[in-house]
Amino acid sequence: TFLILTLATWRLSSLLVNELGPANIFEHMRTWIGVRYSESGIRYGKNMMAEAFICVWCLSVWVGLIMGLVWTFNGVIATMIAVPFALSGGAILIENTLMARASTP
Repeated sequence: TFLILTLATWRLSSLLVNELGPANIFEHMRTWIGVRYSESGIRYGKNMMAEAFICVWCLSVWVGLIMGLVWTFNGVIATMIAVPFALSGGAILIENTLMARASTP
């Protein structure tokens, strides 16, 4: 359970911080929250919440807190939410490992 929740927390945090999502939904959400880009393309936050949404490490604390609370109150629901994100995270880690090995001489 810990591994599933950990992978799900990482994957969901990475998704919310780094990816566009279908129809750019995550990008629109970040803009709504207050994430902006400087003229040189560097992300910055206009408020405390937006600051969390520019850093996977920062956001993972809050996502982990929410996942932990959901698991505390209903482990079955938390697992049902977490498993798809954990499987996606595992697949990405495997793909990145294989691609790194293929690119080394």
